[in-house]
Amino acid sequence: MVCVAAFIVLALCVLSLPAVRIFNRPAADSIWKLFRKSVYCFTHRVTFRKCDSTFKDDIKNSLLRKVVVKHANWVKPLSAVIETLSVVVILLTVWSLLVAFKSGVNLLAYDTCTPDQPEACVVGNAEACSAVGANDGKNILEWTGNWFVEIGDALAAIPPKFADWPAADFLPENPSFYSTYDAAKPVALDIFDPSCKWCKESFKNQLDSGFLERYNVAVIPYALKDGNDFRFKNSDLLVRYLEAVKLVELESSDRPAQWRIIERIFTESNQHGLWQNDFINYYDNTQARAVLNDWLAEFGYSSSEVERLVDLVDSAQVAENVAKNRHIVENQIKIVKIPTTLFDGKRHDGVYKP
Repeated sequence: MVCVAAFIVLALCVLSLPAVRIFNRPAADSIWKLFRKSVYCFTHRVTFRKCDSTFKDDIKNSLLRKVVVKHANWVKPLSAVIETLSVVVILLTVWSLLVAFKSGVNLLAYDTCTPDQPEACVVGNAEACSAVGANDGKNILEWTGNWFVEIGDALAAIPPKFADWPAADFLPENPSFYSTYDAAKPVALDIFDPSCKWCKESFKNQLDSGFLERYNVAVIPYALKDGNDFRFKNSDLLVRYLEAVKLVELESSDRPAQWRIIERIFTESNQHGLWQNDFINYYDNTQARAVLNDWLAEFGYSSSEVERLVDLVDSAQVAENVAKNRHIVENQIKIVKIPTTLFDGKRHDGVYKP
């Protein structure tokens, strides 16, 4: 262990040799000579070969030389301390390399070295809006297992991220675009849960940056689930309303009703704050339906059209469309986080950043 630890320490010292050589050439030469010996011993140790060098003893003797003279009885315990410190150095080095590797993989997969501080909601994770593989182990063995699982999840997420993702290939049936469709503009696809706080932030960034005007942006509303239950209160109801309004065209507005609902939920407020908060925290199903029906009338739907939409929300047709959208999201795009945006042939997981 002393050989390996010495190799690690000397390898770090070698990095500073050019500077050391300027001020103390003999010291630099001595470090280089020791490093060459350590390389010989290290390569034998890591390949499970016997090291016939006296390098280990040389290191110990150089450290204990003065102790032997004055306190001979200290040599044995100090030798044990050196061995222990060597193990600590090796373990810290291995851990540092693993952390660096994991950070690099996370950066490639999620555009951040620390996905435990995410800007997204994880699909199928009972920890709600937390990182992919956020480590929540309750003991050291569970924590360690989860830590390595996170690396595997990140490695699995890299190939899909760098694949070709033409947004037009994943559009839902009868897509509703934020602005009037312009063939000269590229197509983009947003996947939002109307109750997700990070989806709100992503939409606001798109709105403020002009993204929604530069692209033909369509949306797939998607209600996050934890097992068989929907993660957010009224999320599924909002998704069904967003699908229903696509079936009844709003003639009196230059903005499709689907996007008007999204814009109001994400950006507009009432006496309690953002509308999104009310749907998550205050409204029961009946209250949420009443508010949405009032919005539909306000947007310009006639009373008969509102009645038709009320029926459509609970219809088999809307349920089928929602199921088709869920199939696109889960089985074709196979997202791991929401929001997800497809544009310029790439898939961008997490909050849109201008």
